[in-house]
Amino acid sequence: MTLLALATLTVNAQAQLPALKKIGTSTCLMVDGKPFVMRSGELHNSTASSISYMQQEKVFDRLKAMNLNSVIATVSWELMEPVEGKYDFSHVDYLLKEARAHDMKLSLIWFGSFKNPFMTYAPLWVKGNAKKFPHAVDEQGKDMEMLCLQNETLQKAEIRAYTALMKYLKDNDKQHTVVMMQVENEPGLRGSKRDFSAQAEKAWKSNVPSQLIDYLKKNDATLMPDLKKAWNSNGSKTKGDWETVFGKSLTADDGSNPILNLTEHLFTACTYATYLDALSEAGKKVYALPTFINASVFGTNSRGRSLGNGCSIGDFFDVYRACAPSIDILTPNSYMQQLDQICEQYSWKGNPIFIPESSVQGARGLYAVGEWDAICFSPFGIDSADKGRNEAAGQRLKECYALMADMEPLILSNLGSDKMRGVYIYNGHDAMDIEMGDYKISFIPQKGFDIGALMAGANNGANLGGTPAPEKKVEGGAIIIQTAADEFIFAGYGINATIAMKDGVKHKFCGYDAIYEGQFKNGNFVPGRLLNGDERNVTITEDEVKALKVKLFHY
Repeated sequence: MTLLALATLTVNAQAQLPALKKIGTSTCLMVDGKPFVMRSGELHNSTASSISYMQQEKVFDRLKAMNLNSVIATVSWELMEPVEGKYDFSHVDYLLKEARAHDMKLSLIWFGSFKNPFMTYAPLWVKGNAKKFPHAVDEQGKDMEMLCLQNETLQKAEIRAYTALMKYLKDNDKQHTVVMMQVENEPGLRGSKRDFSAQAEKAWKSNVPSQLIDYLKKNDATLMPDLKKAWNSNGSKTKGDWETVFGKSLTADDGSNPILNLTEHLFTACTYATYLDALSEAGKKVYALPTFINASVFGTNSRGRSLGNGCSIGDFFDVYRACAPSIDILTPNSYMQQLDQICEQYSWKGNPIFIPESSVQGARGLYAVGEWDAICFSPFGIDSADKGRNEAAGQRLKECYALMADMEPLILSNLGSDKMRGVYIYNGHDAMDIEMGDYKISFIPQKGFDIGALMAGANNGANLGGTPAPEKKVEGGAIIIQTAADEFIFAGYGINATIAMKDGVKHKFCGYDAIYEGQFKNGNFVPGRLLNGDERNVTITEDEVKALKVKLFHY
């Protein structure tokens, strides 16, 4: 009976581990059995390397003041295992302690054998011993300062270190402070179309791995275009080396806009995916936290472009899904304005949206959560977002996170439903339409209203044929939640909305019954002013972050 009770307790504890779960149409992160949306930020790469620095800079105090509920921080192999077989978890301990003291969760980045994609975070006993741990080389045989990932000795050494970390978390994080793991950072190879080291050459001339071939056969109809074309045009072969199966790569554009060196990039993607999967799978056997990997995204039509070839961008999604099945989420590092297009791309085949790195823009966070039920939104360099040239953007992010925290119960209750949408307005995308229920809602930017500047502009001829004022950057975003058939919450900034009946819904007239500004307390909207007269508009200027409740009538 005692053994049975202990086994039951163990199962229950494991059942409460952070995990991914389907809710409605979305995949959500569950923490202690409840949905959790990460209002997060990623620390600079070196911040977590020094406990004294973090104490001196009061990093966690400042992050808490910015209304974060989580932070993405680094754990580096070189600090955790400076001497082979001897581990130092003091930095991990500090992160756990500070996160708990500030009621925050952690997502840890494992900086191991590579970081986009150099070996700078590997311990000296690894990167300094090229005989035992060979380096990748280019076509001319030049060392590229990257480790050869086909080396089994390297993989075994890193798995030992990574699983030691996971065991430490299992034994020392009963509170589930750490909710996710990022395995390595921005996979891919720089400076060469592929690795030409001896071990890589052997893999290049060997048969394409069976897991990739099996995936191609099963998913032929939905493969990414360039991969599908390369495989089908070579006879959809199910055995052979890389050039036999995918053909020799084009090295110059023949007018068909190819991914140059495609076969080499596919080989590289498979190499990285397989290596990452081995780490993730081994770690989950010890402590089954959800895992993700990230990619540097340089375009919405990437054509194989990233910081490294073979990175987990759209062109190679299929390879990563085939060769890294234990990785739960493929994520984009998104600094481009077109976050809407990037989210559309990364929602491929139900892949959850998780933004581990972004520019510091609150509008992007509102949009990602509202439109995509994002598991996480996390601007990079969050520990410098509240000072210097970033201070204004950091203040806006702080206000957006405060609003999201206040309305969190409403957000969580609408995850995976069509009752919550997101809006994102930026230069080049300054209009957006959505449909919710019987209504079509059209958005344009809403700048701040300054009567003094307006009159000054008119007086100096700015509006009378004179030199126009320079165009201001457009930025706006909001979460829209339908709380009843004819009632909506608009929460954000920089938006002007027009509401009408959508096509096919026949009514003579649609108008505003009431527009309330207000705030959320304990998840409930508390109305303030009833807006009418000059203020009878669904408008939130770029100068403020707030919520409106809009009630409609029609006949």
